[in-house]
Amino acid sequence: MAPARSDLDAAGSGAAGATPAPGVVRGTSAAVLSLAQQGLTCEATAGAHLVLVSRGAVATRPDEDVPDLRHAAVWGLIRSAQSENPDRFGLVDLDGTAPSNQALAAALATGEPQLAVREGVVSAPRLARVTLGEEQYEPVFDPDGTVLVTGATGTLGALVARHLVTAHGVRHLLLTSRRGATAAGARELLASLTELGATARLVACDTADQEALADLLASVPAGQPLTGVVHSAGVLDDGVLDSLAPERLDRVLRPKVDAALHLHELTRELGLKAFVLFSSAAGVAGNPGQANYAAANSFLDALAHHRRAHGLPASSMAWDLWNERSGMAGDRDEEELKAGLRPGIEGLTTEEASRCSTRPPGTAGRCSCPCGSNSPRCVPASKRCRRCCAA
Repeated sequence: MAPARSDLDAAGSGAAGATPAPGVVRGTSAAVLSLAQQGLTCEATAGAHLVLVSRGAVATRPDEDVPDLRHAAVWGLIRSAQSENPDRFGLVDLDGTAPSNQALAAALATGEPQLAVREGVVSAPRLARVTLGEEQYEPVFDPDGTVLVTGATGTLGALVARHLVTAHGVRHLLLTSRRGATAAGARELLASLTELGATARLVACDTADQEALADLLASVPAGQPLTGVVHSAGVLDDGVLDSLAPERLDRVLRPKVDAALHLHELTRELGLKAFVLFSSAAGVAGNPGQANYAAANSFLDALAHHRRAHGLPASSMAWDLWNERSGMAGDRDEEELKAGLRPGIEGLTTEEASRCSTRPPGTAGRCSCPCGSNSPRCVPASKRCRRCCAA
C-alpha cells in the first residue's frame, strides 16, 4: 500500500516562525495524537504507512533555526509511535523550497523512518560520538547574579543546585518546585547550600503559569539580577499511544513546554548568560509507552536550537536513565528500569550526571544526550544528520 501523507500545517493553529502560545503547541500535539490513533484503528487505513510532513520543525545543522516550534513536539510523539508500531509511521521535515518539495518522493523511497530535506538534499538523523575537545557551547554562570532552578527539589534539580555552587561558584540561587519548602528533602537541600556558602531561596511556584512565573522573576533582587536558568521540572504519565487522551498529554507537556516557553519569553531581554533545558533521551529515541514525554522533550531540544539561532544562550540535555531513583521514576522496579535502557546503554551514575549537568559535552549541536555506556559504540552523543541522497 502506498504511503498516506498528512501535512502537519493542517493539524494546528498559529503561524510558523512566531513563538507559539503553549496552548497552540499542546493543541497541535493533541490533534496529531488523534490522527495517529485514528490511523491505527480505522479500517480504511489498516496496514497503511502514514507519513507526517512538517516544515521547519527540526534542525539538521548546529546553527539551523527551528522556525516552526508548533510541530517540534510532534516529532517526539511520532518517534514513540514508530517504536510501538514499526512500519506504520514516517516523519519528513521540509524547508519549503521547491527542490525539497520535488525531492519528497525520493525521500520516501529511502525507507528511512525519519528524514529532513534541505534544498533538495535528504538527510536522516543519527547519534554521533562527541568529545569535550569539539566545538561546544558551555553555559557561563555569573557568581554575582542569581540562577533560577526549576524542579529544584527533584533528584536532578537538587544535584544541579549543589553543583552550581561547588563547580561554578554560584552564590545566589532561586529554587522553585510545585511544593516548595514542603517538598521532601527541601530543608536538607537548603541547609546544605547554606553550608556551601550560598544564599538560596525556595519558592512554591507553578512555572507553567505565566503570571505566577512573572511574579517570581520580579522578586529577584536588583543587586543580584537573574543571569541563568536551569529548567529541570517534569512529570511522567506513561502509556502506549492508543491509551493516551489529551488530558494525559497536557499533564506531561505543561511543566516542560509551557514553563520553557514562559521562561523564554519572560527572560529574553534580561541578558542571560545561561539557559539550560533538561530534556530526555526519550524524545530522541522515541521510547515506547512515553509518547507524551517524548513530545515534551523534543520540544525542549527544538527550543534550544531556536534560541541559539536568534542569538540567545541555550543548551538542551537529553538525559538517559539514571541509576539513582528520582521522584519521577522512583515507583518503577528494577526490571522496569532495565527495560527502559537501549542495547549497549547503562544508567548514568550520579557522578557522571553531575559532571554533565551544567557542562554539556560536545554541544555544538545544541542538544546532547548524556548516557552511560557498556559498549565502545554507545557513547555520550548528540543528534546529528547524515546525508542520504540528493534529488
